[in-house]
Amino acid sequence: MSKRDDSLDLLKTLACVLMFFAHSHVATDSWITHQLVFLGTFAPVIFFGVSGVTTVLQLRLRPPGSLSLFYVLFFFLGLSFVGAKGVNFWHEPQSEVLQGIALGVLMTIFFIYRLGPEISGFLFPLPFLLHLAAKKVPIPATMATCFLIPPGLFTLFPWLAFFLWGIFCYNHRRAAVLVTLGAGAAYTALSLHGLGHCEKWDMNIQFFLVGLVLYGVLAAMQPFLRAVPGWLVYLGRRSLFFFYAHYLLLYFWYSLGLPPEPALVWPVVLAGVVVLSLACDRLNQLVAPACFSSLTRAFMFWVLMLVTVLLSPVLVPAPWLIRISYLCGFLFALNYRQLLLLVLEVAGVLRVFPRQRTVSADRLSDTMR
Repeated sequence: MSKRDDSLDLLKTLACVLMFFAHSHVATDSWITHQLVFLGTFAPVIFFGVSGVTTVLQLRLRPPGSLSLFYVLFFFLGLSFVGAKGVNFWHEPQSEVLQGIALGVLMTIFFIYRLGPEISGFLFPLPFLLHLAAKKVPIPATMATCFLIPPGLFTLFPWLAFFLWGIFCYNHRRAAVLVTLGAGAAYTALSLHGLGHCEKWDMNIQFFLVGLVLYGVLAAMQPFLRAVPGWLVYLGRRSLFFFYAHYLLLYFWYSLGLPPEPALVWPVVLAGVVVLSLACDRLNQLVAPACFSSLTRAFMFWVLMLVTVLLSPVLVPAPWLIRISYLCGFLFALNYRQLLLLVLEVAGVLRVFPRQRTVSADRLSDTMR
């Protein structure tokens, strides 16, 4: 079995904590709190950069077709996160971070398959440049714009740039350091002229430059981060579960009228996420064997999950949509490795590469999901 790269998990742990800062809605009276919340807006940059790297690792183990099928299913099952926010995604289509990951990985697979990882990384400026070009063209707002270009959340363009930037940093470390320094110098020059404002959703050049610097610095440090204590990478290894759990616990915190003090919210809720993760993981270990004891049962489990996620917004009231979406999201996050194995079974990959089953599932966890 290949040794897991703990440095990737550590980067995802950092991304989880930064994302938590951004979502926590705490009081930002102090300079430190304000800066941490600001840094939190760049958490997707780390997630997407790591996902680009792990896509390269995955394609060393299997054909692109099976991996693509998994991420198509990941896209639709990940809509449970949209439903957990109480949003009917059939009426208000949203490309949340899970859809952004799925779309980004699918396009990254295409580039790597056609061009190879070495060349694909050099394309990292292209998605952002296409985003800037699209802003100059009057494009009617349709469902496609929600997933491909703004207005939208994590649209394919420009966010694909950071998947490819992660690959570039992985394959061309020295060149990446030079680009990182150049991006830092460019942002510094803009800031000195009073143009340092970073716009995330309709991404501007300032946000793009800071994103390049942030991931570039972390990628340069990555070789020194491989041997880290297990507790430091716990959240990174369960980052998909973290997406659902931190949002739920923050909702409970504020629905109970508790104060938005960062000194209270951050340690208590983060500890709560870890406790909830341990409890749910233990419960899942007791229940999952019965669900996945055969190919037929596993297939029916995921079909039922997919149908529930897709039909809940049109069949149940809004309060129940949130509850059902969280239930589906937790089950998805706890068992997505089993979904990968099912995809491999259906695709016939396991019959061709029988010894890669365990390695494949373990490597997939590096992509977060």
